[in-house]
Amino acid sequence: MKKIVVMGVSMLIFFQVAKAQTTQGTVSVGGSFQVSTYKDQNYSQNFEYSSSSVEFNPIAGYFIKDNLEVGVQLGISTSQAKIGTNDPSRGSSFAMGPFARYYKFTSNEKFAFTVQAGLLFGSGKSSPPNGNDTKTSSFTMALSPGFSYFITPKWGLDLSLQGISYSSYDPNKDVDNNKRSSFVFGVDSFSPSLGFRYFISR
Repeated sequence: MKKIVVMGVSMLIFFQVAKAQTTQGTVSVGGSFQVSTYKDQNYSQNFEYSSSSVEFNPIAGYFIKDNLEVGVQLGISTSQAKIGTNDPSRGSSFAMGPFARYYKFTSNEKFAFTVQAGLLFGSGKSSPPNGNDTKTSSFTMALSPGFSYFITPKWGLDLSLQGISYSSYDPNKDVDNNKRSSFVFGVDSFSPSLGFRYFISR
């Protein structure tokens, strides 16, 4: 009986401390990392198409009030695509923008549902096989649901879903203005992202 009581008190303390990490004045840092590859052996006239990308998304926030966080997010990525035996085309980009996130804890209090709204302003470079590099620009605004799970009182895992987003992309901002835009609704495009967060309380 004593062990059960001690365990119950310990779990209660953990839940309360975990929830305390989202109180006003707390600072958080973290991010996500993603690597993806794709290959199509019958892309065109039996030529193989392959592509790969690496993306890193650092994030830093500050809780202006309990369960409400604002901050800055970054997007850093590199990519490569190749058709058959041709030289690969390469690309790189950097994006930056503000975000706001709201946490709604469940009765468990190790779990919290989240809603995040954010903007990203980006620029990059595209290097085709012919060597004529072009500068690119992009803009994205998104509303993303998700949830956070506190592994310890200081460390949390974040799972974010696609949600709703609008983006525009200019493949060559120095020559012309042929921007492409797209609207994505998460129900039609399930694309989860897993990240981590470290909380620094006052």
